Amino acid sequence: MKKLIAILAVAIPTMGFAEEQYPKEICKQMYDTIGVFLQIADKAWKSQDEEKALLYSTAAANYATVYETTCKR
Repeated sequence: MKKLIAILAVAIPTMGFAEEQYPKEICKQMYDTIGVFLQIADKAWKSQDEEKALLYSTAAANYATVYETTCKR
């Protein structure tokens, strides 16, 4: 998972500022990462680790915003 996050952290900022749609492979990776973040947040919430749950749910929300802006056109 760290490798995927590192790839997205490098690839996403270099794509531009919502002027064009991201390539399908980037959108797929971003969509999958949102799901991973939500799964981790859910597990953290169930184990009562609220700080970790908040961190990952916020990351999922941020990725979802970028996804909606750059992939769902």
